[in-house]
Amino acid sequence: MRFVTYNFLAGGSAARDAWKAVSRLRPDILLGQECRQPPSDHVLRGGLWSGAALRRWGTGIFLPRGEIRSLEVAGFAGWIAGGELPRATWLTRRPLRVFSIHCPRGDGGYVKTMHAIIDALAPLAAAADVVLGGDFNVASGVRSPREEVPFSKGERFLLDRLSGELDLMACWRAMHPHRPLAQTLRWTGNRSTPYHCDGIFAPRSWRSRLVRCDVIAGPAWEVLSDHNPVVADFA
Repeated sequence: MRFVTYNFLAGGSAARDAWKAVSRLRPDILLGQECRQPPSDHVLRGGLWSGAALRRWGTGIFLPRGEIRSLEVAGFAGWIAGGELPRATWLTRRPLRVFSIHCPRGDGGYVKTMHAIIDALAPLAAAADVVLGGDFNVASGVRSPREEVPFSKGERFLLDRLSGELDLMACWRAMHPHRPLAQTLRWTGNRSTPYHCDGIFAPRSWRSRLVRCDVIAGPAWEVLSDHNPVVADFA
């Protein structure tokens, strides 16, 4: 079972066909941000998508097969897409609820908005297995004090809430506990600093099934977006 999360950057571009590149990653579930809906003949035909107000793009969950039942996260239309998958199809006997998240800045900044998102997700996470993926615009894994990018107390508290209240693990950090966080954002104002704001969070009870979590990088991806995709595989 492969999850991929990817920010397409301002809806993507027909001249820079990110949908074709994403299909080569062969996701079972694609969590897309700043995206439009896929082409009608694309392998990822099923799923959910909603547009962000006053934007040419939105947020979605896309599947090559199967169905997903929409779950609304109040107050975040176009920024969060959520759905429940048929439990017989996937890894768990509990309801499996998946959310593609693109955290907006909001009135008080990204950290405050992420707290509001966790508050909104908490009731939906009750008695269910939950997977979150997306562009959180805050660190999506714990940083060591030796790393180049500062790691704020606010970001640590957010990760503590995801772990403690939603019982989630940061998949990349779980697979690479001793490495500096990999770069997922090559921000146009600073392409060298290794920001790690994209990621996948899954139930901690799935840790033994997590066999891979990587950031996919290279020149072919650099021309498509300022974000790199993150891939997580579960056995």
